[in-house]
Amino acid sequence: MSERLIFELQANLCRAMSHPTRQEILHLLFEKPKTVNEIAHQTHLGQSSVSRHLAVLRQNGIVDSERNGQEIIYRVANPKIAEVCSLMRNVLIEQVNERNKLIEKL
Repeated sequence: MSERLIFELQANLCRAMSHPTRQEILHLLFEKPKTVNEIAHQTHLGQSSVSRHLAVLRQNGIVDSERNGQEIIYRVANPKIAEVCSLMRNVLIEQVNERNKLIEKL
């Protein structure tokens, strides 16, 4: 597999995860698999909005789904995605703390 292809796939993955709502949905799914209705209830978003965001995540291989009777249950496709998100959040928290220290010095 070419390195260029990996960069393109990485960019696609980052684009798919770039919306704050999709980040919120992912963090809920890190806890446990959920239905659209459960996610909508927890995020206070409409079911259609949640479904659209889940479709983007599913199309990019970030989440997968399984039908259980009338419901579709969504889960994170690869547990390493949770690790990546956690690491990114830690980096951002460190950056915010550093900025706050600089502001306090002013």
